[in-house]
Amino acid sequence: MAEQGNGLSIKAAAAWFPPDRETAPDGLGPADLERIGVTELPVANGLAAPEMAVLAAREAIGASGVEPGAVGHLLHSNLYHQGFDIWSPAHYIAQESGAVAALPVNVQQTCNGAAVALHLASVLLTAAPDSTAALVTAADRFCGPGFDRWRSDDEAVYGDSGVAVVLGRSGGGNDLLDLLALELGADPAFEIQMRGDDGFGPAPLHHGAPIDLVRPNNVFRASGQAAQLGKAGVEKLFGAAQRAMAKAGVTPEGIHRVAIPRLTRHMRENVFKPAIGMLLGRPPEFLEHDTGCLGPGEYLASLAEMAGALEPGEAGLVIQGGGGFTFSCTIVRRSVN
Repeated sequence: MAEQGNGLSIKAAAAWFPPDRETAPDGLGPADLERIGVTELPVANGLAAPEMAVLAAREAIGASGVEPGAVGHLLHSNLYHQGFDIWSPAHYIAQESGAVAALPVNVQQTCNGAAVALHLASVLLTAAPDSTAALVTAADRFCGPGFDRWRSDDEAVYGDSGVAVVLGRSGGGNDLLDLLALELGADPAFEIQMRGDDGFGPAPLHHGAPIDLVRPNNVFRASGQAAQLGKAGVEKLFGAAQRAMAKAGVTPEGIHRVAIPRLTRHMRENVFKPAIGMLLGRPPEFLEHDTGCLGPGEYLASLAEMAGALEPGEAGLVIQGGGGFTFSCTIVRRSVN
């Protein structure tokens, strides 16, 4: 990938969460809440997803040391509805954040979209040496009637947020995190997991509202492919992580913090944490959270939290994945500048 040896750094990272919280609804008992691991979620009652992205983008640009007009590329990612059916939220975010000289691009790759967007931003900066910086944003508002943040998915509950990072060249502006490596791996054989045996629909919400991800997931499990995905996913994830560490020149002992997907407690404690422990040869210190899944925004939020958790010179690993399936492993180092 394009990150190695190109002197790219994250100048600033900002996560904006709405102040309102929604508690778990009636019908979710103690056993459900223990499995989920979250009892309340951040909920945007007055702002659309792109508006939250703008708030995060303004904060990130302001802290980056990069002038808004010097941002050459803006990549925005989302999982759910952005307020209009046919529209480009990336262009709105560029206009409202002051990054009016940027080329706005929308990136859709479910929960791994922001990792793909950051990779694309690094490629663009490498290919265009005159470009100073890129802005990567992600935002979602998981509200009804189209989505039930507590019940639409049985492997995650969903919180609202807007998140942004500014990526630039080391030494220009501020340096928050050195981007040492970002490796991706994909296995499209399992794309059926999110559609099951449903037919293609002609319009949004054709298969019903709120969106039901449990039904196709149950079909996927019954087919036996879920077990295959578990094995193949670990292999893809390990491969991406090993390539990232080799590219970054970081040993497993040199990883000080690890961020993993913000799925249910069951998935985190019984799937991801043991797998990462095997990869690193020890139980590492994980970043913990209480936000629920943020869609692609959780990748950028994990980068923001990683910056606060690492001491200068320390390295951290951010693991992310998205339906399709695509996996990403990112290694960053807290800048010593």
